[in-house]
Amino acid sequence: MAAAQRLITPELPEMLLPTQFFSDRLLVGRASGELALQWAVFSDGLSRYWKLASNNIFHTSEEFLEEENWLLADDVDWPFSFTSLCETFGLKTSSVRSSLLAWKQAHMSEAVRVFPQA
Repeated sequence: MAAAQRLITPELPEMLLPTQFFSDRLLVGRASGELALQWAVFSDGLSRYWKLASNNIFHTSEEFLEEENWLLADDVDWPFSFTSLCETFGLKTSSVRSSLLAWKQAHMSEAVRVFPQA
């Protein structure tokens, strides 16, 4: 059973380090610091969401709900919103969001998937 579980359960993907993401970009002065900070916020948010979404026990925790609210908000005015950060890094917001929500769905217990809580 454990071997079969490993085959169908995706492993937590490795996150890109800022040096890997920015390796082909020339960043100078103030912009490099701003982008590095934005990348740190973005990668931390994604990492925390992955971790908390992988165990449905955390799905009602305040920390998880805060991360999910950040993920689902369509705020384009705040530079550290999920939507703004996706745009900054050239990622399609809906695709990244869908992937993260699918990760959560894959880790929900069968009872919760069949009978979602209101």
